Amino acid sequence: MPGVKVATPEGSINAQKVLLATNAFAISGSNIRKRVAAIRDRIIVTEPLTDEQLTRIGWKHRQGIYDTRTQLNYMRLTADNQIFFGCRLGYFYENDTDPKADKTPENFLPLIENFYKTFPGLRGINFSHAWSGPIGLTIRMAVHFQRYQNGDMIYSGGYSGFAVTATRFGSRVGLDILDGENTPESKLGFASTLPDYIPPKPFRWKAI
Repeated sequence: MPGVKVATPEGSINAQKVLLATNAFAISGSNIRKRVAAIRDRIIVTEPLTDEQLTRIGWKHRQGIYDTRTQLNYMRLTADNQIFFGCRLGYFYENDTDPKADKTPENFLPLIENFYKTFPGLRGINFSHAWSGPIGLTIRMAVHFQRYQNGDMIYSGGYSGFAVTATRFGSRVGLDILDGENTPESKLGFASTLPDYIPPKPFRWKAI
């Protein structure tokens, strides 16, 4: 019978087509794990800045900012002038996406120190929030599409930290592939090829 049976702890369903839009949360699958690593992306948020602090750092036009390193910093101002700051990726050992390992303040201290290096004039400012979550990282740092069940199931993932801006595009291309649509996007190299393998552990742990 064509199609895919999807089983969950609460029940199962038979579907003609399935798009796996689960990014890092599907890495338990052996084929996906060969090309995608689960990485912790950590974020901190400052207390609201005063007018004097805003003037001191010169962030006049409130642009969203990120730099172009592999371990990039990214930041923006919230509506009430808090700085949202992210960087300092960490590896989920054995692709464990459970967030419990980031529930202690010590894990965020390197990120806070990186914030102070970026904004030395704000050293000593307090932080009101901190959190982390898993992203799917690939060798080529972009979404890709893996085909399963004779093409009836597609995994769309490995956004490598750019999922907020790329998921609508990734899902549209994934659905085009599922439906057999011969669209220009589905014929591009990133949609028809796979990223290189990531070495298995323990080499993966050391490399990352």
